[in-house]
Amino acid sequence: MRTISIRGLAFLSIMSLPALSYAQGLDFPYVNENGEEIFGKDYVPQSAGNLSLPLYIARPNAGIQVPDDLLLFTQEAFRPRVQDLSLPNEPAHRQVPATVPLLRDIRQQFEPLQVPRLQFHRQQVPEVTSVSASIMRVHYVFVGQGAGAVVELPCGIAVIDLGGEYGSGDGKVDGGALFVDYLKNFFAKNPQYNNTIDTLILSHPHADHINGSDELKTSGLAVRAIVDNGQTNNSGTLGRQSAFRQWVKDQGGQYAAVELARQTTATGVTNAAIDPFACATISAFWGGANELLSRSGYENPNNHSVVVRIDFGQASFLFLGDLQHEGAADLLAQYEENLGVFDVDVFQVSHHGADGDTTDDLLNVLSPRIAIISMGTKASTGSPSAWQYGHPRLTTLKILQEEPVIVTDERNPAGHFWGAPAQKSDFKNVDISRAVFGTGWEGTIIVTATQAGEYSVSTLGFK
Repeated sequence: MRTISIRGLAFLSIMSLPALSYAQGLDFPYVNENGEEIFGKDYVPQSAGNLSLPLYIARPNAGIQVPDDLLLFTQEAFRPRVQDLSLPNEPAHRQVPATVPLLRDIRQQFEPLQVPRLQFHRQQVPEVTSVSASIMRVHYVFVGQGAGAVVELPCGIAVIDLGGEYGSGDGKVDGGALFVDYLKNFFAKNPQYNNTIDTLILSHPHADHINGSDELKTSGLAVRAIVDNGQTNNSGTLGRQSAFRQWVKDQGGQYAAVELARQTTATGVTNAAIDPFACATISAFWGGANELLSRSGYENPNNHSVVVRIDFGQASFLFLGDLQHEGAADLLAQYEENLGVFDVDVFQVSHHGADGDTTDDLLNVLSPRIAIISMGTKASTGSPSAWQYGHPRLTTLKILQEEPVIVTDERNPAGHFWGAPAQKSDFKNVDISRAVFGTGWEGTIIVTATQAGEYSVSTLGFK
């Protein structure tokens, strides 16, 4: 088997891997031993540069309370070389702290927000209806092995990732088509949204998160803004992300690149593309970290995932993309003085429940009440990638349910599902007593939240 090295890391050329079902027939320059596309010698991400809107300080409903007047300044304004803060035509200049290194001193000047913990209420939810001004819904759509979510707000629609598993022939899953079909059906039943996605956020350039991009282009749906991790190239799925970004811009849409190098404060970032809504708050974190490519683990696009937090009154949701253990640990280290921004009630489990990517340290910061796993089914003909990768892993399910840190709410009654002990191994039965839900177990999952922070969970099955 032929290997290629870049900056001390080893990569496998796809030409030497003849039978990887996930990558079969796709334009992946390099893949790892699991069949995931990775960066390599001739396949290195570039920055989106000045193509993006400026990034501003976000203010999620947790963590640090940032003064209103600082929200008017871009992240760039807080870099150490900047001597003063001033708005155009503003006569008085306010001094910037003498030293404002990345993710440090600025947060120490502000008081943390105290967000009360709220009770969990379960009720039946209709399949798809318009939402009132007091509730929102997140649809975690079954897309096989992959991820795609529709965020249904009273004031508009956000989409996070586009699914899903590749497949062809009888019994195979085409997650991209599943997701776009779900979107089209949703808009048909909810004409008040005018067939328009207000913002579409791609966590990272991997096929199982971007597979629906081609179908979306021909769906007749409009996209007003696109957000991604800023990574750019002409080939592989990086090329697909770059082309989709350009398509949205060509339709008049706005664009935001969430790149670690462009973030100066530990508050998260926002702008008109990331958060176009008046009824909710969307904040973005982490994202493309091209400066870390020489570090172990960062050859994988998973660790360059855009992390998204959504606040709706006292309700809170977090999407971790496919952050692996290296990226998750570095995320906590980079935002260590403002970890409250990751304290949420509902989170999408990173990397489809992979082994080692959900830890007690991460759960302790999130303190989640509900966990959602987006993954494939265990049927070898219907979702072969779930079996190939071994998702969700039994070790991850154990971490989510056993002390010292657990998903705090319970399922009533408990569920009886399955997990994988390893890659390419037979799935094993497992009891789920906590509020952990999986698209590969139950099909599309809808979490409804009120502004008071009350939640209900319904499942639609695989229809």
